[in-house]
Amino acid sequence: MKGVKMCGIAGYFGENWENILRKALNLMKHRGRDSLKIEKVEKGGIGYLLHSISGFVPQPLIDGDFWFVGNLEIYNWRDIADKFGIEAENDAELAFELLMRKGVSACRLFSGQYAIAFSDSSKIYLIRDRVGIAPLFYSVNPFSFASERKAFPKLRELHPRYSLIFEDGEIETLYRGFFTGRKVKDPVKELDRALREAVRRRIWDEQWLLFSGGVDSALLASYLIEEGANFKAIVVGLERSPDIVRAEKVAREMNIKLEKIVLKRETILKRVGKICKLIESSDPVKVEASLVTYFASLNCPKVAFSGIGADEIFGGQARMHRSRTLECIWALRNIYERSTYTNNVCGFAGGTELRFPYLDEKVIEISIGLDDSWKEDKKILRELAKIRGIKGYLEHRKAPQHGSGISTIIPKPKPEYLSKFWPKNIKLGALISGGKDSWYALHIMHRLNYEIACIISILPRKESMLFHVPMVEMVREQAKAAGIPLIMKKAGENEEEILRKVIEEAVNKFSIEGVVSGAISSQYQRKRFEDACEKTGVASFSPLWGVDQKTYLRKVCRELKFIIVEVAAEGLEREWVGKEIGPSEAESLITLSKKYGFNPAGEGGEYETFVIDAPLFSKPIRLELEKI
Repeated sequence: MKGVKMCGIAGYFGENWENILRKALNLMKHRGRDSLKIEKVEKGGIGYLLHSISGFVPQPLIDGDFWFVGNLEIYNWRDIADKFGIEAENDAELAFELLMRKGVSACRLFSGQYAIAFSDSSKIYLIRDRVGIAPLFYSVNPFSFASERKAFPKLRELHPRYSLIFEDGEIETLYRGFFTGRKVKDPVKELDRALREAVRRRIWDEQWLLFSGGVDSALLASYLIEEGANFKAIVVGLERSPDIVRAEKVAREMNIKLEKIVLKRETILKRVGKICKLIESSDPVKVEASLVTYFASLNCPKVAFSGIGADEIFGGQARMHRSRTLECIWALRNIYERSTYTNNVCGFAGGTELRFPYLDEKVIEISIGLDDSWKEDKKILRELAKIRGIKGYLEHRKAPQHGSGISTIIPKPKPEYLSKFWPKNIKLGALISGGKDSWYALHIMHRLNYEIACIISILPRKESMLFHVPMVEMVREQAKAAGIPLIMKKAGENEEEILRKVIEEAVNKFSIEGVVSGAISSQYQRKRFEDACEKTGVASFSPLWGVDQKTYLRKVCRELKFIIVEVAAEGLEREWVGKEIGPSEAESLITLSKKYGFNPAGEGGEYETFVIDAPLFSKPIRLELEKI
């Protein structure tokens, strides 16, 4: 029998370490109700929680000056053990022995999900899988780490593509690199092979499948059937919700056993506060999606397969519209912040270990190597489903919170209601140019209860495709009006380098964990913003990406006050400079854009704006028109 290791790890290095460590583990007790073990190590202690025990080796593992504690599911551990002649009873023993022999670089051999703390007596290493499925958080003074943010005060998430080294009170982080694409001659055939293998390696004695009847879960069901797996499907939603109706239909067609969990409004609302505390967030999208996972997990113990990742890597998200390969890469880079953590903690809270075949390394490599045409609304998955005889493969479904009906339950305004349970989300830095787009993006994230810790602004040396030029020095006045600290730097010849450096400064000064930008459709800008965030170890947020520009212009002019400070398009005369844009002016711009063929929101540089008032401003900014 294969073991299921739903577990949590923690370590604390400072005074009163044992009491503090026990409290931390208690805060994560949903990760392991069957076993708790603490070991003293140099200057502190490490601990391990385990739930659903089956043929396991107790952790922490200690061998002389070496120690190891990990939350891991390494699917190829037996192959690695054979290759290196290592005798091990499970993946944890294999990982510990391999790290003692080869060092943490050996983690590149692992296929699966893992979050590991390892020490060779002089240094402590933290490392996790590059997708970020297994969570890991840390703090420096005193040094501590844990599977969940709630375990210790002021923890920050270890970026999945970074390893961390702690030595003599100092930390060093090393970038491990992202996935590379793999071009294949027959994409459908190769993806079929990779997905089948990904499912096969994750099969346990008994498992469940989170099932909506969409193409993602239907494909997983077909592979489970083909492999002869003992499984049952489960769907969660309100009575007659789209997901339940579709799941019933497809389950009948595929002859799958289906468990329906029909939720009522009062049942959902009773759990909202618990979910906010579990996922440490009041972001409405995260909370609603987490409710789906949580209620499913309560009713499908042990192991459940999930289709998480398919939308991100195969172009299933609504706003993917320009370069689908790049947009899929961006979505995958940020999936650790958007969904894998919330799924992990909600699954564990319900007693379920979730497994994600679409986030298998080989599947990811194939997806990145695909031409954009295969990523138009998951075309390749629909083609694969058709070949495999799944009749419902053409049906489109909404995100879980919408398909289940749960998004209709939380009272509006949702962020305000949810803030009662979790006031502030992670700290963000906001890339601000002074114009409407960057300020509106900041406004959206602030409204969603994210803490805007600082404003980041770049003064370009010359006309720039990356940074806004007109009146950027006046961002100082905007920051002052908003009461938000400002980091402003002058750009050199290498704009991308200064962008990375200023984000690093924001991380060091204000402990930000993400950056929000106002990118709407400029692939050039967003790629450089995304790359800078990836290389500095923070998440990227682009809440305006892909919005309809007419709809956006009509909306932003009602929530911000801004003026045009520069025009550069046929049809826009000098008289527009200095004009405040309200609803009537917005309609005039839309009319002119149709006549002269420019972007109505000015996204192509047709005009530049400056915000003179916003919800966060203590007072409007007054400008002298002759200086514009």
